[in-house]
Amino acid sequence: MRKDPILACLLNLLLVGTGHIYLGQIWKGVIIFAIGIVLWMFSGIAAVPLVIWAMFDAYSTAKRMEQPEKKTPAE
Repeated sequence: MRKDPILACLLNLLLVGTGHIYLGQIWKGVIIFAIGIVLWMFSGIAAVPLVIWAMFDAYSTAKRMEQPEKKTPAE
């Protein structure tokens, strides 16, 4: 199933971790969400790098998921 990279990125902007959950990476999304909550509790600004990384990671993961599997010459 095709997943939209832009949507995955924007979901992480709205609520960190949800972009990964959208991509089917449930545990990764939950862990990112939990880390984001902890960082936000200590200092809201500390969560910004996590959000930026999560957006980039979700976008690049979705792009990789939409590419067809490449077969090696031996196959």
